[in-house]
Formats: sequence, structure tokens, C-alpha cells
Amino acid sequence: MIIRKAILKDLKSIAEIFRIESSKQPYNKKRTPKRALNRIKEDFRGNDIYVAIVDNKIVGFVMVSVDSGIKNQLWINELWIFKEYQGQGIGKKLMAEIEKIYKNKGIKIFELVAHTAKGGAYEFYKKLRYRVDKTMVFMKKK
Repeated sequence: MIIRKAILKDLKSIAEIFRIESSKQPYNKKRTPKRALNRIKEDFRGNDIYVAIVDNKIVGFVMVSVDSGIKNQLWINELWIFKEYQGQGIGKKLMAEIEKIYKNKGIKIFELVAHTAKGGAYEFYKKLRYRVDKTMVFMKKK
């Protein structure tokens, strides 16, 4: 597996992973290929994206951004892996690479939001020693 920073020609593959995987439970986000690509293109301007490549195919990505208000803090905005490649350590390796790269840049705090659905992202991040930050709460109004 190769992990590298994404380039412009990767965006279509990244958008397809994002579109397919975010349409599943518990997220249920339905996007057309065009809308997914537009979202990824927009995000590509202000974030860093790293891709995981297996057999010359992009199978996952992580998108991160340095918090503009706190210089030593990084937000993990998105992490998506094609379902058929999940459980093979790809997400873990992507996260380890991000942490290594940004620790070397002076980042001390890594933050993210994870869905609490059983067996999903929340459990994955707990295994990587991310903990719930009780100083903030995610709130919603419908």
C-alpha cells in the first residue's frame, strides 16, 4: 500500500469513494457523482487530502485541515475507505501517517467528529486511542 498526498487528478476517485461510502448506514447521504465531485473539489482548496493506494487503485482517503484559530490543532474532516478494503488496516495506516506528518509540523491536538453507530467510526477511533472530549458537545436543531 502507498500513502501519498492527493493531486488534482485523484479528485474523481476520491469523490467516488466519498459518494458511495457516505450513502450507506448510518450516514445515508445521497449525492450524484457530480455533486460529490464538486464537494471534494471545494474541500481540496482548503484542506490536505492523503490517499491510500492498493494495486494502483485509490481505495481510501483522509482529509485534514489545520485549525486557523489554534496553530497546534488539526481537524480530521473525512476518512473514507471502500467497504471491500475495510478491516485491512488501511484506515489505521492513513491515520498513523497523518499523525506522523503533522506532529513533525508542530501539531499537538488531533480532533474529529465520529458517528456513534455501533461498530463504525466511533469504535475505530477508540481503538486508535481517540477519546471523547467532554469540553464540547455536538448539538442539532431540526
